[in-house]
Amino acid sequence: MFVKEANPKLETIIGPGTEFEGNLQTSESIRVDGKIKGEIKAEYVVVGENGAVLGDITASRVTIAGKVKGNVAAAAMLELLPTGQVIGDIRSNKLIISDGATFEGNCQMLRSDGQVLELPAAEKKQPIKVAAH
Repeated sequence: MFVKEANPKLETIIGPGTEFEGNLQTSESIRVDGKIKGEIKAEYVVVGENGAVLGDITASRVTIAGKVKGNVAAAAMLELLPTGQVIGDIRSNKLIISDGATFEGNCQMLRSDGQVLELPAAEKKQPIKVAAH
């Protein structure tokens, strides 16, 4: 079964009814229950069920229960909860998409060292020739 990782303490909270335009950067965590138009860079980002982000998110861990329109880069883990919506591209080492969550975009899975996971190219097969009798 899955082992749920402990959530770190949330240091910064953008509360309901709060709208912020600009870029946010912190070495700690941030929870968005209001609206942000701009880029977020943090260690851990939570977009609450009523939260909305119009811009890119870059973090080690990201949990989304609200709406994000922008690219999401989560070095360790990205979790889309049942009410979560993402329109944009995703890059992550671990991706959890709950039943009911929506995602529209491209996804790149990362190795544990942060590099893009590359699969070996499929071997090209030669067509079979059939002789007519």
